[in-house]
Amino acid sequence: MTMRNYLPSAFLATVVSASVFGGSRMSAQRPLAVAPLSAAMFVVDSAKLYTEAQAEEGAKVWTATCSGCHETKDVTSADFRTKWVGRSLFEMYEQIRTTMPDDGPGTLTPEQYLHSVVYILKLNGLPAGETPLVSDSATMSTLKFELPPPPHFVP
Repeated sequence: MTMRNYLPSAFLATVVSASVFGGSRMSAQRPLAVAPLSAAMFVVDSAKLYTEAQAEEGAKVWTATCSGCHETKDVTSADFRTKWVGRSLFEMYEQIRTTMPDDGPGTLTPEQYLHSVVYILKLNGLPAGETPLVSDSATMSTLKFELPPPPHFVP
């Protein structure tokens, strides 16, 4: 037998003996304290992409046009969020504009479709600001539907 055949075994023996006899110990760490959850924690640092006036107009569109087929949970559920988080607001706007309402896609004004998107943002807990959202495709394509991640427990 050559010396090369003994090298892997010698290396393994060295690693095992170092870990067994080296004196290092592993111990469990204490869990970190976690602050109580609050609804405000979910919207902290969210971009303020629309005005309250736009959201009010969106609520009117929702009531008059959308609520006949959709419930609020349809645009706030985990499935909805999973589908849209990270995608541009323009994608959402175009999806709604080209498919809604069912009996007449594209029949609302561009502002009504925009206000529908704004109302969906509001329903998902994103706060209003001072600057209105515009239905410009270039601008809306740069804005993503983002929700802050909920706080989680660290073991």
